[in-house]
Amino acid sequence: MARNSSASSARLGVRREPAQAIDVTAAAWVVRIDRGLDESEQSSLEEWLAGDARRTGALARAQAAWVGADRAQVYRAAGELRESAAGKAWRFATPWASAAAVLIGLTMAYQAWQGYARTHLATAIGEIRQMPLADGSRVTLDTLSRVSVSYEPTTRLVRLESGEALFNVAKDPGRPFVVQAGDTRVRAVGTAFIVRRHADGAVEVTVTQGTVDVWRETSVPAAVVRLAAGNRMLATPQSISQPQPLSHAELDGAVAWETGIIDLNGRTLGDAAAEFNRYNHEAVVISDPQLAAQKVVGRFEAGNPTAFVAAAAAMLGGHVRTDGERLILEPGVSIQK
Repeated sequence: MARNSSASSARLGVRREPAQAIDVTAAAWVVRIDRGLDESEQSSLEEWLAGDARRTGALARAQAAWVGADRAQVYRAAGELRESAAGKAWRFATPWASAAAVLIGLTMAYQAWQGYARTHLATAIGEIRQMPLADGSRVTLDTLSRVSVSYEPTTRLVRLESGEALFNVAKDPGRPFVVQAGDTRVRAVGTAFIVRRHADGAVEVTVTQGTVDVWRETSVPAAVVRLAAGNRMLATPQSISQPQPLSHAELDGAVAWETGIIDLNGRTLGDAAAEFNRYNHEAVVISDPQLAAQKVVGRFEAGNPTAFVAAAAAMLGGHVRTDGERLILEPGVSIQK
């Protein structure tokens, strides 16, 4: 019914109510609803909602802002607002009107935050999140990772500001999907690939499906490396490596973190400890450089460093000492080179 009313008004040339005016009225209604509506007010609210299809959404947004607000603080601010309006040509006629004025500001802030949250995604330590993007693509963020999304007429741009992300890209030949990681760019149309930013500035790219192009923005001329599924490459501030083919086991290990698993795949103990420390507040410390250089194998839960150090100690003949939130792995016997 509301849709028909709006459509009829448009056909007759009647000027539509501005969206901002709808938000203002919605904010006022939310404050009145919180105070309690009598039968007459309830009828007025229903009549107002029926007058324009946009009003239901505006009321829902205002209610979301109101739920997250400290009501006592809103009413206190409203009182101060009414007092400051005294003696001026304009003033708020009722307490709920001034409270609604405060809520309008909260609603606008809430809407701005929602827009920001849809385009700026992040994970905390030990957190792995999978999120849909507006174009139908999907991003899975590894621990301590952050991305921002910007859709332009000819490009879908995602900035990987830190950490690691797996991108499952929806096909759109007219708007290539580009991941920016420092001065490295990765371009795809429809595919799946992983981009990881290392602490030393290097960017690692692994393709699980399809093909991507990789280049460094600062290279003149830009040397583009085409990377097909089942391959990995590393871009450093100095150069881009040639594609490195991966075995099925290596490719499986590259995406194991998506399910909360760390695949060590012959890494050194020092590298393995650094990897576990990305996911946990409890830090793994290798006390001896010679011990840290030893190779380890196995798959472990990313959130269980205790199981990892226990297994590593058993494999390498070491022992574990606990010091607060540190799990210190020490050599128990002489380590053979």
